[in-house]
Amino acid sequence: MINKFVDIDNYEKRAISILKSVGNLRLIGETGTGKTTFVYYLCEKYNFKLFQYSLNQDTTKYDLLGYDILEEGKTKFQKGIIINWLEFNDNKYNGYVLYLDEYNYASPNIRSLLNSLTDFRKMIYIPELNKEYYRSEKHYIIISYNPAEKSSYIGTFADNIAQLRRFESLRLGYLDIIKETEYLKEVTKFEYETIRQLVEWANKIRKCYLNGELSNVITTGNLINYINMIKNDGLEIDDILEIASNNFLEEEKEKVIRLFGNKEEEKGEGEESE
Repeated sequence: MINKFVDIDNYEKRAISILKSVGNLRLIGETGTGKTTFVYYLCEKYNFKLFQYSLNQDTTKYDLLGYDILEEGKTKFQKGIIINWLEFNDNKYNGYVLYLDEYNYASPNIRSLLNSLTDFRKMIYIPELNKEYYRSEKHYIIISYNPAEKSSYIGTFADNIAQLRRFESLRLGYLDIIKETEYLKEVTKFEYETIRQLVEWANKIRKCYLNGELSNVITTGNLINYINMIKNDGLEIDDILEIASNNFLEEEKEKVIRLFGNKEEEKGEGEESE
């Protein structure tokens, strides 16, 4: 079964065109916009072999390329994901995708490494193996990054114009309220009104996240879980709000719960201001 991705802006057609014509795709989108789901969807539908690595602040280029290990008293080179990706060649697949998630955390060394793989050379040299590795036309690179994430190396990435030119980008966004409600109704076969309330609540949380007021979001996947809990297990909305709020910082929980029913609060604030 192919991963379900709701394509609201012709992402699929554009992404495949970028991969085949350029080879380097950059996905931009906040938490919960479906970047990773989209990559999984493309790989399953188009029969691409996926090599995925989630970067963090401690990731070095040696984590991606490989490093020496001691085995039975002898030094042995342990290949990393990039070498495994470059060496992979199996005609039963239509392509081989290296997906580096959380590219916000890419250090200058990692960005430099990607430069040599994405420019005209399309190769890297590994001194430990005394070997050059070249990308074929079937070796694709996808990176994703969250513009709302203000930590780590996000600023240096924005300044690296040379690297930006080697990638073509797609900007993924959240589903609008109507489309998300209709999609969830189709998937869960549950009542429209409750779904609509949950979607509106999730959108308020997303706006707060984008404004820096909350540390997390409620995704479409979360909403499917919550609707199924109500539908199949008889949970009430209060139960769902409590479960969902546990995904946020302790000091944010009250706000997350309050946002579900703040229509009256917003109305009251408006009346007072008049």
